[in-house]
Amino acid sequence: MDLLKQVSNQIAQLRSGEKWTLSIQDLFISRADFQSLSVFLCRESEKGSFSLKDTDQGY
Repeated sequence: MDLLKQVSNQIAQLRSGEKWTLSIQDLFISRADFQSLSVFLCRESEKGSFSLKDTDQGY
């Protein structure tokens, strides 16, 4: 999935402490694809390289 590569590259470029906000609206992808991406990011964050924060704004 090219999207996973793009997101992974963006995360790799973040400096320590730097924040990046990602939303389904920004990506223009389906809900199912976003859920798959969420699972991927959750599993990767468990490795400790970055952390995730839910910023649900009730869209």
